[in-house]
Amino acid sequence: MSPFHAALAALLLAVPAAAADDMVLLNVGRLFDVEAGLVRKDQVVLVKAGRIVAAGDIRFKLPAGTRVIDLGQALVLPGLIDAHTHLAWAPPAGTAAGAALAGTDEARTTLMAGFTTVRNLGSTGRADILLRDAIAAGRVKGPRLLAAGPGIGAPGGACDQVFGGEAVAAPGVDLGALVDRLVANGADVIKLCAGGGVVASQPGTAELSREQVAAIVTAAHRHGRKVAAHAQGPEAIANAVCAGVDSIEHGAFLDEATAREMKRRGTVLVPTLYRLDWALEQARAAAGTPAARLAALAQARSEAHAHVRRAIALGVPVALGTDATVFPHGLNARELAVLVELGLPPADALRAATLHAARLLGLEREVGVIAEGRRADLIAVDGDPLRDVRALEHVRFVMKDGQVVKNEYAP
Repeated sequence: MSPFHAALAALLLAVPAAAADDMVLLNVGRLFDVEAGLVRKDQVVLVKAGRIVAAGDIRFKLPAGTRVIDLGQALVLPGLIDAHTHLAWAPPAGTAAGAALAGTDEARTTLMAGFTTVRNLGSTGRADILLRDAIAAGRVKGPRLLAAGPGIGAPGGACDQVFGGEAVAAPGVDLGALVDRLVANGADVIKLCAGGGVVASQPGTAELSREQVAAIVTAAHRHGRKVAAHAQGPEAIANAVCAGVDSIEHGAFLDEATAREMKRRGTVLVPTLYRLDWALEQARAAAGTPAARLAALAQARSEAHAHVRRAIALGVPVALGTDATVFPHGLNARELAVLVELGLPPADALRAATLHAARLLGLEREVGVIAEGRRADLIAVDGDPLRDVRALEHVRFVMKDGQVVKNEYAP
């Protein structure tokens, strides 16, 4: 027995039986080691009070009261992370839906799909902040949620239109004070729109200047908040990267020079590509879609794929994000197959949805790997995602914070 195993066994044997009531042991036929990029066989994961106590090929006598879950030959991975989603929107005033908490169904669907943590990059009426708090309090079943509130944008720009003018960077507005207000209202992360629409076949122009983005970044970082920049065209992306944002969202027309700068700085790209497939598929399926519309969507997809493929080849750091709400929640894992198609090895695609996304969110000490001390966020699937990453589209077991919320392997 190794010194680590001996110390762990001694620790467990010292736990009084009454204290073991919330201890869970998972028998795992296969476990994905995110950091090594390997599948390890015949493993166990020990969970207590919502945290991972140990994981590996450990064998020891457990304290009385330990619950054992046998997952057979399923593959266990860390809970997945979506770094760009939109779960909740404030319902129109006066509607019947106004009495209910927005995003409840969407949050549950996302969790059941294996996404135990998400970053919600924009909502209206503080809906995502209210949803975050309800999930944290246990009133709603859903993923751990980092909320942005409304995105900051220029008058008439993408953020202004999508978020109802709740955070407009109008001429003369003190951008530092605007960030202060968003943080005071509960924002965990700051979202801004540097330029470009949601699905665009043209690069577009910058909506915020480099100086404006820099002012937002300075204020956000002063509060310990990261900044995510919606940016499609090369000028908008370059402005955001050089101003020090933490991530570029979408990045459809990312050029080579800025991609190299992103790699140098460690700026993360969150490509959100499956949404383009979905839009094209729906347009093709709909009767009477104009040929020009189909051509524009196909062009947008092709151009975004080409630019992201080059960024991946250049080594730009990538985290998985989906922009879910423009396609149905629960289909988030379909993003993985697109990343693999564009050249990201399957192991790196899985890291993009776990370890790398956790680092982007500032949660690398909490989630993203199966290791001692981390939160017990675990999922299980059949098949081998290192051979076919689409296995992650059919999650059969979900544990969040040590609580099993889905188990199709139960007898």
